[in-house]
Amino acid sequence: MTMMARFLVPALATVACAESGALRGLASTRDAVTTASWNGAMLNQKLVLAKRYDLSKSPSEEFDVASYSDAHLTHSCANYTDDGKTVFSRDGRLVLRVDSTCAGGDCLNSGRIMSKQGFKYGLYTFSAKVPKCNFIWPALWLLPANKDGWGSYGRWPCSGEIDLLETVHDGWDGAFNVVSGYGTEEEFGCSATNAASPTCNECVPSYCTSSTMNWREGTDRYFVEQTDCSAAHPSWEEHTFALSWQPGEIVAYVDPVFSWDADGHLVSIVPKTVDLNATKGAPSWKAYRREVTPEWRDVGTYMQRCFGDNATTSAPFDQDFKLVLNIAIGGYGGAPCSWGQSSCSDPGVCGATIGSEMIVSDISIWERAQ
Repeated sequence: MTMMARFLVPALATVACAESGALRGLASTRDAVTTASWNGAMLNQKLVLAKRYDLSKSPSEEFDVASYSDAHLTHSCANYTDDGKTVFSRDGRLVLRVDSTCAGGDCLNSGRIMSKQGFKYGLYTFSAKVPKCNFIWPALWLLPANKDGWGSYGRWPCSGEIDLLETVHDGWDGAFNVVSGYGTEEEFGCSATNAASPTCNECVPSYCTSSTMNWREGTDRYFVEQTDCSAAHPSWEEHTFALSWQPGEIVAYVDPVFSWDADGHLVSIVPKTVDLNATKGAPSWKAYRREVTPEWRDVGTYMQRCFGDNATTSAPFDQDFKLVLNIAIGGYGGAPCSWGQSSCSDPGVCGATIGSEMIVSDISIWERAQ
């Protein structure tokens, strides 16, 4: 596969983000996306750069560097540290690294960051080399407020989660998902009945998760790159992952084609062409529209009943979210290692991830020009 060039753009005017983080969304694809023939192209846009992170600076200037374990989050082997060894800047790039074995050998010291600023709507682009193999689980995603995802509608999952990229082990694919939820009085089991009669408890203590994730059928996946695990620290080539987020619609792309006008406005986003026979039928983009995404619609009763006019029809994806980048190891279904197990540090299992890095060369955010 051809390596994607670093994401470069002509000089253009930069618009300061509002303190609330609310950005002007892209021109709507509402008419086109309701038809089966929509090809994912965002045409007739006029976007300006709202923010570009200076990745040559210390990450702690614009990101909160995590310092806690994954034991009660995704149960991966990751022990996130803020010691300058797992998150740092190098050669103008942001680096997250699986650095070492924890004392005792039952976890691995790794990197995770969350942006200090939250955003709502717009176009988000990440250019990164993503580590692979040895049961690694890196991700590029968005979460409200803090590590517990406690936002305007309650604790995770009530306030939502947007996963631009999750990938595990030696997979060729990236998973793109929207996650939400609603309160319930049931301790176990969730059904349509629960969705129709939610409890206004802000997902504390009991909740139902409503997610587009579908690992069995792969309907949440897009093709990135065939993976070669023969290197000492395997990774994909650099790719640009893009997220278009606007009311009622969230779209993900890998290596889309961007076009600009003479004034430097970003005017179109076109999915990369792939041979579906070579990608197992997986495209290079995927879209979720609320009207045709049951997992998003199912939280509507909870939002209306519990938050009234404070929640729009796009809830929970109508509030500020923060950018999250991390490298987990194991902990997912089918992985041979998880938090507290000696297999985390076993070099024949998950310990081989030590030295693996996510190298990020660009993080930019765009909004519609006034």
